[in-house]
Order: sequence, then structure tokens, then C-alpha cells
Amino acid sequence: MDGDRPGAVVTADRVKVSADPVRVGVPPAAGGRAEPTVQLVREDGVIRAIDVTCPCGERIRVRCEYDE
Repeated sequence: MDGDRPGAVVTADRVKVSADPVRVGVPPAAGGRAEPTVQLVREDGVIRAIDVTCPCGERIRVRCEYDE
């Protein structure tokens, strides 16, 4: 069936509508983290950055700047 090929278009007759939330993405490996982690980076009690680490290991740092 063509709808079973990766990258194929899913036809309307194969779609099921549900009100339940669905997670999209690669499931975590056994024993791995399923959610990203968030860590605040503080200097002298002030948040200077937010580090977000994806379960795949990629890290993004969001730097915080304040108008004083």
C-alpha cells in the first residue's frame, strides 16, 4: 500500500481523528530521557541564561539581558 511508504501522502480514509494528545517525534531509547531539561544559569542571583538540553543531546543557550 502506498500510504505505508516513508514520505507518502496519507489519504483521508486512513486518518483517525481523536481529542487525545499525541507526541510526535522519536521515542526515547530505553532508560533515556523523554523530555528536554531546562537549567537556569545565574550570576550573583540574577538569571543570565537558560540552557535547554534536548533528549538527543543538543543544547541551546538563551541569554537573558536586562535593561537597567
